[in-house]
Amino acid sequence: MVRSIIGARIRERRRAIGITQTELARRIGISPSYLNLIESNKRGVGERLLGSIARELSVPLEDLDGAAERRLLDQLREVAADPRLGGLGIDGNEAGELLGRYPAWARAIETLARSERELAAMVRAMSDRLTHDPFLGEAVHRMLTHTAALRSASEILTEVPDLEPPQRERFEAILATESRRLSDVGGALAAYFDRSHTTRSAITPMDEVDALFEAYGNRFDAIETAVSGVRIADDADEPALAAAARNAAAAAIGALIEDAEEIESEAARSRARVMLLRYAADAVALKDDAFAADAHAVGYDLDLLAQRCGQPHDRVCRRLTSLEPAAGRPRLGYIARNAAGVLIDCISIPGFAPARHGEACPLWVDCRAGGFPGRTLRQRAVFPTGLGFVFVARARHVGQAGFGQPVLHVTDLLAMDEHDATLTVYGPGRNNELTAEAVGTSCRICPREDCAHRVGEASDDH
Repeated sequence: MVRSIIGARIRERRRAIGITQTELARRIGISPSYLNLIESNKRGVGERLLGSIARELSVPLEDLDGAAERRLLDQLREVAADPRLGGLGIDGNEAGELLGRYPAWARAIETLARSERELAAMVRAMSDRLTHDPFLGEAVHRMLTHTAALRSASEILTEVPDLEPPQRERFEAILATESRRLSDVGGALAAYFDRSHTTRSAITPMDEVDALFEAYGNRFDAIETAVSGVRIADDADEPALAAAARNAAAAAIGALIEDAEEIESEAARSRARVMLLRYAADAVALKDDAFAADAHAVGYDLDLLAQRCGQPHDRVCRRLTSLEPAAGRPRLGYIARNAAGVLIDCISIPGFAPARHGEACPLWVDCRAGGFPGRTLRQRAVFPTGLGFVFVARARHVGQAGFGQPVLHVTDLLAMDEHDATLTVYGPGRNNELTAEAVGTSCRICPREDCAHRVGEASDDH
């Protein structure tokens, strides 16, 4: 539990309803001095005692320590770690006190920080689009071609005054034709950018679907409920699993997509349907409670868990990220990249920011895991913001490669912050024997000037 949130919440609620510290301590059966230590964030509080306090203060238990507050606290600490705020002397350890005493201010700060991140991501995505979008590349090429033709024709008309009438008419026709074509290209570009979602934080179908999963914390209780009674044979193949999931969860998935404010484009609806059906299939194959117990029993060891459950590693990774938040349970992020380094799957957690568009940092462990398919690698990664994560990566073969055919692979990566890593077999250990490696997100926005692997100049904006 987040002690600083609990202590501050108890104190503020007690004062709001006019109960003295001595009276509340008497009602819950502890000494006033011990309650004072709890409210001062100097002592922890167990579930049973916290439940008694909540009853006496007439508030739900989750109002004193809820999952939403824990997530908000993580985001506030991420804001405090931003190097651009380094000169302000902000202590990330005070985030809990801020959230407990001034929740509205805490949410306002997080909202502004999230908006800034979304705008920065939009700028990066638009920059990548301008660089790599085939339509834009072709349109710019056509504009240059038509402009060159206009310039050539106008120079001839200007510099050669004694042109024969037929020749002059020909070049004037070229001017008219190329002007019209240039105008058409300009109109097409304007229409394209009108359709581009420049006022939205999600500017691609993948972004829209990622926003949906983030809004639900990568856990869809409606789907979990819909498939809870589905039973399949142990040797059921993927088509049978997908069919069972589709039959059980189709209605729930349709309702989720229909109600989702994050999903606007038809392409995003199609992608959301595919991703939610995959979520349902994962939930059928790995039942929630049993899987959570197995994961805890093996210390969230990816290889042991896949072996115990008889399921592929990528499914185990995704299912680990969808476990309901609970005390003693790590929060995990997940990405998958193909052999070209393109991000094909992403489940975020606070502070974990893989490059979604364009080039990625080559120092991440998933980049080297591709050279060791079937072997699980671990990395303690530290970002320029100071945030530390433990990454666990494993490459798997995809598709069927016959004689003379290329062997392709996709790399799965689990991410957890350093605190949550201590709840797993992958933690750095008491003596931090796992060496920290400096990484970034993308060279274009990375401030590490001395990185031997950077491409281009270091950013001075982050």
